[in-house]
Amino acid sequence: MNDADQRLAAAALDPGAAGERPSVAAARRSGAVLIASGQVAARDGKLLAEGRVGDDVSLDTARSCARQCARNVIAAVQDELGGLGAIEQVETVSVWVASAPGFIDQHLVADAATDLFTEVFGDDAGRHARVALGVAALPTGSPVEVQATFRLRPEAP
Repeated sequence: MNDADQRLAAAALDPGAAGERPSVAAARRSGAVLIASGQVAARDGKLLAEGRVGDDVSLDTARSCARQCARNVIAAVQDELGGLGAIEQVETVSVWVASAPGFIDQHLVADAATDLFTEVFGDDAGRHARVALGVAALPTGSPVEVQATFRLRPEAP
């Protein structure tokens, strides 16, 4: 048995109390890839809006939230790398939209995040593959969450 097998065998099946949260990195580097964790629509520790798009949150507000989420992703990357110069390419962007039944414009919400990545990294390096998904709810009541994967320049430290 290796160490991981032994730790799994020793791990309790009880997930612990709901208030106990595991340590999750805001960004994680693996070789030439940097993955930024999902970021909600918060600024200065406060959500820009709460609820589901199409019910509690308008499309315009949701787009502002998506832009803020993307800004928070970029800030996490900047903190991890000490700047943005090491980014060669935005590879993928995932946008989750807390959606009311019948709301089908998740792609329009996601466009606001895409726009910011393109503004910051340029038309070429900012161009990415993307998924926009509607979900019933998101952490903390945020109407939008954005996650992204970046390719780093070969010479990046």
